[in-house]
Amino acid sequence: MRARADGQRHNHISQGSSVIGLSVAGTPAPDRTSPVPLYYQLAAALREQIRTGALRPGDQLPAERDLAERAGISRMTARQALADLVRSGDVISRHGVGTFVAEPKLTHDALHLLGFTEEMARVGGEVNSRVIEQGLYLPPLPVNSALGLGQDDDAVRIVRLRSAAGTPILLETSVIPSSLCPGLEEIDLKHLSLYALLATRYGHRLNSARQTIEAIAASEFEAELLQVAGGSPLLLLEGVAETEAGVPIEWFQAIYRADRVKIGLEHGREA
Repeated sequence: MRARADGQRHNHISQGSSVIGLSVAGTPAPDRTSPVPLYYQLAAALREQIRTGALRPGDQLPAERDLAERAGISRMTARQALADLVRSGDVISRHGVGTFVAEPKLTHDALHLLGFTEEMARVGGEVNSRVIEQGLYLPPLPVNSALGLGQDDDAVRIVRLRSAAGTPILLETSVIPSSLCPGLEEIDLKHLSLYALLATRYGHRLNSARQTIEAIAASEFEAELLQVAGGSPLLLLEGVAETEAGVPIEWFQAIYRADRVKIGLEHGREA
């Protein structure tokens, strides 16, 4: 999860948190003959320095006035570049303090069926869960159909807010047929992996999932829980997971902060 340094030279001025000195070599002068806007060119150059590790998490970027002077652009253009980096989650702006390189985004592995706990364990991250809702209910028809349930069959609905290192990352809803996991609604899931519990206690090992991924805007409810502004971009994953026996075991909806998570995919070309 850490950005990898590529060995290129970079100029740090270390005084507590480092303030980056942008050299001509480190940040090429914008190409004024290009149809690409100057702010976009500057944001792309800074984003590349973050990607390669020349700028590291916690590093402070120059103020917009200094950035403008060093890049030979207007303050308004520098402000646009910084705003673009904030929107993408590459940097964090702290009012009255400055702009700092953000921690690397969590990569959600959409290829392998892992729960949030397992994903964070892979990168050594700290996981916290807040159970917002957990109990029996009658699912709506689309969820019933996806899980192969009858009209009057109930299920366990679990809604959890998942955080990494104290930052809310994911609002997660799981709907599981109660007939397959009796008593699940009573189990304290604050410190447990749901997928591990399904395997060890109920004998249901997840094997595959069908899911869709789309971009959405945060509702007031989602924004409050995920600590983002209303209308902020979020990533919505929705689908059904099946056991090794091919039995639908979970309908899920995962809403990720787009500024803190990216989706990892792997594809092969059909012969």
